[in-house]
Amino acid sequence: MNVESSNLIQQLKDPNRVQRVAAARALVEHEDSHAITIPALINALNDTEVDVRLAALESLHQIWRSLVGPGMDPSLTESETDRWLGPLTRAFRKLLTDENKYVRVGAAEGLRDLYLGDDVVFAAFLQAARDVDESLRRRAALALWLGVTDRRAPLTQVGTEAGVAALVELTKDPSKQVQNYALRALGSLGAKANAAAPAVLLLLQEDDEEVRFNAALALAGCDSDGQHALPILVKALTDGDRLKRKAAAFAIRRLGPEAKAVLPNLINGLHDHEKRVRARCAGTLGLIGTEVGDEGVLALLDAEGDADFEVRSAVQQALEAIGQEFVAAVRTRSAGHQARDAFPLFGFQPEAIPGLSLMLHDSDPNIRAYAATALGHLRAKEAVPGLINLLQDEDADVRRRAAQALQLMGIKIEANDPER
Repeated sequence: MNVESSNLIQQLKDPNRVQRVAAARALVEHEDSHAITIPALINALNDTEVDVRLAALESLHQIWRSLVGPGMDPSLTESETDRWLGPLTRAFRKLLTDENKYVRVGAAEGLRDLYLGDDVVFAAFLQAARDVDESLRRRAALALWLGVTDRRAPLTQVGTEAGVAALVELTKDPSKQVQNYALRALGSLGAKANAAAPAVLLLLQEDDEEVRFNAALALAGCDSDGQHALPILVKALTDGDRLKRKAAAFAIRRLGPEAKAVLPNLINGLHDHEKRVRARCAGTLGLIGTEVGDEGVLALLDAEGDADFEVRSAVQQALEAIGQEFVAAVRTRSAGHQARDAFPLFGFQPEAIPGLSLMLHDSDPNIRAYAATALGHLRAKEAVPGLINLLQDEDADVRRRAAQALQLMGIKIEANDPER
């Protein structure tokens, strides 16, 4: 035991409350003296002054995190950390009945970090979630979110009816930070949070952009109403920062076939700078299936050459989900469409327009495609009615060429065909 640690432990018994608080806070820095600092701080949890108990509790909490967290001492063995699990557990459990609400919440947080998330701990967070003090509601909302996402220290009760109900109330909190923690927890629960969908749906109209985004993420995980989140998710996928694009791509994938409504955005997402976005967009295209059409399949085939293995794997799985037969048919059609591009446009004169107009009705889609392209090149406005009819053609490439021909003539058309 070094002299400084010994002096601080003696200071925990000082008649002056301020001195005892300072000692409790300072002992957290003496990581080489856990064998004496931890018992001393546990004793300080019995102090008559709330400030001392809170300081000792926070120091013990930090010491435990240093023992088991990412920055833990690699020389520590599992038995050495287990040595303190029992004493800390007993001490924190005792504080769950402390007269001070801040001590009770701090003890619950400590127990969750000790991987003990039983009903008593959960009840302490529920009580804090209803407190008039915003700081306690914020700590409760954060704990409930971490209880869903931290697999080492889960709070399985968050997914119960009582847990979801508490989170719904927290989404109505005046504090945006509290709202966002609660929404993140609901989003992490997925279908378990279905009962929260009506309340979350209202938050899509919030003024705060972060609240709207987290509400959209949460709604995408529910079994219903997820499509209402698409406009916000697509905006984040298109214009958001790296983290938001990743989160949006993940949420959209959870919508499965419902994401067909944003097919062009998913195709564009295959070219995103972030590999996780590309992989998740590919996965969503696979979930949509054959309804991605030729354009979606061709985009996936192009993405087979992606530089990242994770993306290539997601692309391969997506193509397998769409089906080999459909993918092969798209390849064949694509080859035919490329051949149509070789159709010569030179040599056509205005007198050829009547004949080309008749070709628009030919049974061969190749002939219809050639004629549409040539009429567009000639700016043959007398062929407009026939070209407009081709906008409903069974062949996607014919529809596309008819639309291009009309656009060359300055005629506006509605782009309501996802394959055009």
